[in-house]
Amino acid sequence: MMRCLLLVITAISLLGVAGCSTATNDARGDTTITQATDVVAATTTLAANAPAAEQDGNALVPPGFESITTVDGRVRSYQVVDLSNGELAPLLFVLHGFGGTAEMINTYSGFDQSLADLYDLHPVVVYPNGIGAEDGLPQSWNAGGCCPFATFNLVDDVEFFDQLITELIASYDIDPKRIWAVGHSNGGMMAYRLACELSSRITAIGVAAGAMMVDSCSPTRPVAALHLHGGLDTVVPLTGGEIAGIVFPSAQSSVDAFERNGNGTARLVTSPSWPHDWQPEWSALFAEFLATQ
Repeated sequence: MMRCLLLVITAISLLGVAGCSTATNDARGDTTITQATDVVAATTTLAANAPAAEQDGNALVPPGFESITTVDGRVRSYQVVDLSNGELAPLLFVLHGFGGTAEMINTYSGFDQSLADLYDLHPVVVYPNGIGAEDGLPQSWNAGGCCPFATFNLVDDVEFFDQLITELIASYDIDPKRIWAVGHSNGGMMAYRLACELSSRITAIGVAAGAMMVDSCSPTRPVAALHLHGGLDTVVPLTGGEIAGIVFPSAQSSVDAFERNGNGTARLVTSPSWPHDWQPEWSALFAEFLATQ
């Protein structure tokens, strides 16, 4: 019960300071606050009645989503937006933040439109869901040092993406030299981990308001990276710090550590006016970066 209570406190703290997967100053704000409140209530109820580590192996698969069963017995869901027109195409994963969903980041990032309209890029875009919804918890990725509940339950998200890439290559005409991952917040942390631990497949990453949360990074080949971060970010601070019991390295130290381990070129772009929430210009900046890969 004590462990459950600690998980609840951490989740409430992260949701309270974050709104990690929202856009500010629009009609979605009030909806997202309500969703976050509902998630916290569900988390509290679950923790009071069941062990936090207990897994039933059944995930919720939203309408219009596909799913795979991973080697650890979990059912994982993802949404495919195929822009390839049946031609050889890059594969792009877009990863939501803590407490977010694939549908949410698809909506607020506007990635599909930026890729096609600005740079005539036509990848197979995949929006996967993290772990948590199947237990009524906030969804998250195991990016190393963040975030619950995926980290506490030792979810092997690297293996999930490895398996999912194999599945997608069998179903679509994917260019194996252009497999990309872009993530927001906890999703950006996961993108860093994929570059470090799945560099045999991932060739470029984009990190929005995230940090490198793995202790070591030993890629088998260079991976290009673009990291976007704002000075108004109080969730994953630009200069680093401890938030909700989690210690985040600074954006600069994340980029430096990534490059130091032979990952290739990593570029950091900052703005004093960017908060933690996804900014409209981020999609265009990532699209410009990916167009050069």
